[in-house]
Amino acid sequence: MRLIGLTDLHNRIINFDKLIRYKPDAILISGDIICEGNARLINFLENLNNKIKVFIIPGNWENLDTIQKMNESGLNIDEKLVKFYDTIFIGLGGSNKTPICSPNEYSEDEIYERFIKILKNEKIDVKNNFILLSHVPPKDTMADRCEAGHVGSSAVRKIIEEFKPVLCACGHVHESRSIDKIENTLIVNPSSTGFFIYDTKTKNLEIHDL
Repeated sequence: MRLIGLTDLHNRIINFDKLIRYKPDAILISGDIICEGNARLINFLENLNNKIKVFIIPGNWENLDTIQKMNESGLNIDEKLVKFYDTIFIGLGGSNKTPICSPNEYSEDEIYERFIKILKNEKIDVKNNFILLSHVPPKDTMADRCEAGHVGSSAVRKIIEEFKPVLCACGHVHESRSIDKIENTLIVNPSSTGFFIYDTKTKNLEIHDL
């Protein structure tokens, strides 16, 4: 299965025709899609979902009204486990605490507990067998670097170390466009200027410019 991943669109309508030419089976968007209740992009993604499966999660800038619109679209997998073809996806939206106090932030304990709650509800052993769609990157990786240092989530890193997803698709830190690894887990942050292509069979992962 071929996956294309984006993040941090912040209301931008990008050239999705370019992405569709790669013939993805699903498109993943790792949060900060829309801000201040602008539903235009969500409506577009709903229509796109009729042709190509779309999975989204909220970032730290989506407020309650916006998250409600995302829920109504049926595309939001935040705090959910979904299976598509033979692949399990788990969504973990929002971010750890930031100095800017954005609308959708959690403590590290809350992030970890939200993930564990998903597993308890589903009662499925996902170790080594799922893709984590997270807005915030794991701490101390190439995906979470900025001028302030490594600003990623220690809870997301703990989740990866304990449950070993095959891929963590994240965003949040715009200046950290990168591919990295924690043990055997691939970490990808395509940034707001790129998108990634991932083949679930070959495990090939690439970042391209939008």
